Amino acid sequence: MSSLAAAVSWGRRHIPDAAVPAVTRARLTRARKNQDRLARAHREMEFLLGGACTPAEVDRAAERYVERDILRSELRWHPNLITFQEVEGVEHLVAARKRGRGVVISFLHHGHYEGAVASVCRADRPLLVVVSPEMLAPDAPEFLKQHVRTGTVSGGRPLDATVGAKGMLKALHDGNVLAIASDVPGRTPIRFLGVDRLGSFGAARLAAGAGCPVVSMTAHPDADGKPYLRLSEPLEPGDFASPDDLLLEMVQLQEAPALAWPEAYHQPTLRWGAVQPASSAAAS
Repeated sequence: MSSLAAAVSWGRRHIPDAAVPAVTRARLTRARKNQDRLARAHREMEFLLGGACTPAEVDRAAERYVERDILRSELRWHPNLITFQEVEGVEHLVAARKRGRGVVISFLHHGHYEGAVASVCRADRPLLVVVSPEMLAPDAPEFLKQHVRTGTVSGGRPLDATVGAKGMLKALHDGNVLAIASDVPGRTPIRFLGVDRLGSFGAARLAAGAGCPVVSMTAHPDADGKPYLRLSEPLEPGDFASPDDLLLEMVQLQEAPALAWPEAYHQPTLRWGAVQPASSAAAS
């Protein structure tokens, strides 16, 4: 990391928590004059909402997305502001753990997910969260290192995705709670918010393979815009005809929260793949 990048990172980390709103407002004033940034925000919200909302609703979501994106980029440096999120439904996670077979927590990159796992750890007990290997690399960008610091501040531990399904299944068989996102680049067709997308089958496949319950974690804003989390009642893989049906239920539980708070979905174009039309696929 360059000396300039190190200085910037140090400065952002040492801004007082109370000053974050003022810093965000100052950055937002500049961002609203940046046409490239506004266009990127519109592309993100069009990608997410184009199958479920009107163009006017997409426009309004894009305006809010710019502000939320700036706030997110500041809050990751201030763990105290996002790792104490209220967690509704902790009793569902506790009940799932008591079944003694490990637990999968399914989530999307929605809300202030950077502090979500740490918040659940505070509400219950430390757990494992699957992360991409570049987040743990010695030469990772400083913002990714900070993401890991924030996510593990309350005792949670990252699990490198390169351990593969075998390593993750072992973690579940050992009785661990394993948090894993379903909106990561993959080849599994998933219909989400009225659009056919490509996501990951990992969480559903792991739960089915380990025979362990799934608890969905969703993100919501309260009346003042403060984020909180909600954990669903456990889903038992055996209650579904196939892992595909389990995955469908897991994703459908996320639709209403994402639609209600779309600007809090972080870079959906990065999370989901787009299904190519048959004619395009054949041409390639």
